[in-house]
Amino acid sequence: MPEIVIDKLSKSFANAHAVRDVSLTVKAGSFTCILGPSGCGKTTLLRMIAGLEEASAGQIRIGGRLVDDPVQGTFVPPEQRGVGLVFQSYALWPHMTVVQNVEFGLRLQRLDASARRARTRAMLDTLRITELADRYPAHLSGGQQQRVALARTLALAPQVLLLDEPLSNLDASLRLAMRAELARLHREFGTTIVFVTHDQWEAMTLATDIAVLAEGEVQQTGSASTIYDRPTTRFVAEFIGSPPINILPAGSPAAMSLIPQGVPERDQITVGLRPEAVRISDRSAPGSLSATVTAVLPTGGSWIVETAVQADGIGVVCTTLSRPIFVPMQPVFLEPQNDGMHLFGPNGRRLSDFPSNLMETS
Repeated sequence: MPEIVIDKLSKSFANAHAVRDVSLTVKAGSFTCILGPSGCGKTTLLRMIAGLEEASAGQIRIGGRLVDDPVQGTFVPPEQRGVGLVFQSYALWPHMTVVQNVEFGLRLQRLDASARRARTRAMLDTLRITELADRYPAHLSGGQQQRVALARTLALAPQVLLLDEPLSNLDASLRLAMRAELARLHREFGTTIVFVTHDQWEAMTLATDIAVLAEGEVQQTGSASTIYDRPTTRFVAEFIGSPPINILPAGSPAAMSLIPQGVPERDQITVGLRPEAVRISDRSAPGSLSATVTAVLPTGGSWIVETAVQADGIGVVCTTLSRPIFVPMQPVFLEPQNDGMHLFGPNGRRLSDFPSNLMETS
């Protein structure tokens, strides 16, 4: 399966920059998620890989082949790139049955009838929709339509599969089922997959690699665990995680109490605390913060405890797998654990591991 190499890629619409100087390598056979909030440029980036948008600057190579470079005047049209694209809306032909939808691309390729039928049957079996063969899209659920759209694309044996938020129209239980299905298909076919989503859980549970985008720029790339455990920017730290990371503003009494004396510019350092890395106790300990419980929220199998730090009223959220013994308005002590504490400089960049060697990373 091919590798995708994106080098200093940009895309502008009028005076607006949708994608700005993006460099990214999608490894062959990987399941790479492009993750970011709405309007960050992730769909535009996917459409440029597919060939539905031309780059304003930079290069795209698929399997070593240059497919887009405005300086050299190179632009390979979508149908010649060997990629398959599944849209958010599924885009099934409403007047065609499931079989006819899956066969559609094979007919355009002028595949002979017997080979076409065999390929179609194989895709229906793989996606577990054989019993739906004679139905029309209007008679299918959202999850079934999603499977048909995937079958239609996979029937063409694309070298690269591009998915544009394909699960966003499904309810929670169907999304969970389709995440498992996509993971199974990736194991079975080994296709290079690029998956665009704003849902961090989809990215964290599916991807072998994640690229986090903000305002058209790549903030960080890496595995799910790397991005969660070592966010390179405050934006990444706040975007990844549920409940979100707690932020103690620079200069606040709570933040200052956690940063060792002698650290340069202590009052300009923002502290982030992962909710699961804050222990709650009824006894004071070195480095603990005095706080008051404001709410205890069961989530099924775990609990969220909301507190307010007494020194400055900053809210700190904690999570626990054990049923809390605390109640609202009860005084408590918060004990931040170093492995869930992150420090960010004035420019939003992560400082090195807490609490020693507080030098900015490159």
